[in-house]
Amino acid sequence: MNWGDRAMERRTVLKLVAAGVLPGSSGLVQIACTQRDYRPEFFSVADLDLLDALTEVILPADDHSPGARAAKVARYIDVTVADSAPGMQERWLEGLRAVSERAEDLFGRGFVECDLAQQDELVAEMARNEGSAESDLERFFALVKRSAIEGYYTSRIGIHEDLGYAGNTAIDEFPGCTHTEHA
Repeated sequence: MNWGDRAMERRTVLKLVAAGVLPGSSGLVQIACTQRDYRPEFFSVADLDLLDALTEVILPADDHSPGARAAKVARYIDVTVADSAPGMQERWLEGLRAVSERAEDLFGRGFVECDLAQQDELVAEMARNEGSAESDLERFFALVKRSAIEGYYTSRIGIHEDLGYAGNTAIDEFPGCTHTEHA
């Protein structure tokens, strides 16, 4: 976040948001406190459902940890986009429209109504030129993927269940390397 010439560190922003000082904190508090009764702050319910399905394809549940849906990544994106500049908000809306239109073109139904194989196919198409996006849909993929990763790895599920972070805990010993070639 940048106010004038003063850049604010991410950690400071998160502390201020959590304390309720910065805009958007009501949404973050809402996410933390009322998981069942979430009301979107920016997206429509249909857009949020699409975003939920899209981020789950990008970060699916597996036998190691839950996916983006369980981590409420779509809600994280909703809160961050709600506090974004109007140009960024429009990019998100245009991107979701493009995903919906492409799903209709390919499969005759919306992305949410597509089966997992169809959703995977469309996301693979979006990611095809990830390093050098050529279309609006490919550029939107980069945006949604980055936001999905941020949302996932700042969630309890991403930090604790996927990464295995135990917090500030004391370690009794440091066993060192166990590779025989390093002994």
